[in-house]
Amino acid sequence: MYTELACFNQASTHNDILETIFVSSEQGISGVALPSSFLGRVNDFIKDHSFSAAIDFPYGFSTTQVRAHEIILAIRSGASFIDLVLNSSYVAEENWRKIKEDIKPCMAICRQNNVELRAIIEYRLFTPKVVLQLCEILEKTGVTQIINSTGSGVDDISDNAIMSYQIQKKTGLLVTACSSFLNINNISTFYKLGIYGIRFTSPRIAEDILRNGV
Repeated sequence: MYTELACFNQASTHNDILETIFVSSEQGISGVALPSSFLGRVNDFIKDHSFSAAIDFPYGFSTTQVRAHEIILAIRSGASFIDLVLNSSYVAEENWRKIKEDIKPCMAICRQNNVELRAIIEYRLFTPKVVLQLCEILEKTGVTQIINSTGSGVDDISDNAIMSYQIQKKTGLLVTACSSFLNINNISTFYKLGIYGIRFTSPRIAEDILRNGV
């Protein structure tokens, strides 16, 4: 299973970022997820670690032009993945045309630079039907992987696992599940369901789970 460790707290210090990187290395975690603005603070580690850059985090409300510029800067800073936060307002309106218009230029920039774009959605804000419709649209635009949540706010770990499974079963997308409520007792559910990846939201959570051999 693919694993990532995120450092998304807006009050994160440089020491918090370093702790995230060190725990990721010690526990054999595949990658580190950061807001794009944090990438400039990890220059010394870019060559030895895989970093994903969250774009327009956490709300995804900026214009496509602003988002595209942020993607370019993140790639220049060494991002291995671009995680584009989708505009939840467009999703709520089921405005699939605007979703496509926003994603396509962002995808083009990533392809030109051989960097994969992953979409961050907030599955819990919408009905399962809308989430699956969204995922079908994403797949048609060329997206192959999604992160199912920013990891903020209230979440139900069972709903998270079920929705992740439904997305993978009914579309060709690979899901990296993100939840602040992951623990040693419930993470096995994601393994059993064959969910592609897990994003841990704190070093403590990652250490508690991975040190127990999960």
